[in-house]
Amino acid sequence: MIVRLTIQQDGVGFRATISKREDQENTPVGVPEIFLVDDKEEAIKRVKDVARGLGLKTYRVVDRTRKG
Repeated sequence: MIVRLTIQQDGVGFRATISKREDQENTPVGVPEIFLVDDKEEAIKRVKDVARGLGLKTYRVVDRTRKG
């Protein structure tokens, strides 16, 4: 299983989406969790907790707030 965090700008804060996918098929597992945070570190802490709860050592971060 792969856990992925996608961060997007949303006004003065950020909109974060945590999604889970199967490794081989890249198919979604369950419903994505969408939430608002004040800073990126808060979102990263949350995805880290989700990944650890599933017994995973890694997770992916897609930062869509950067230009270029």
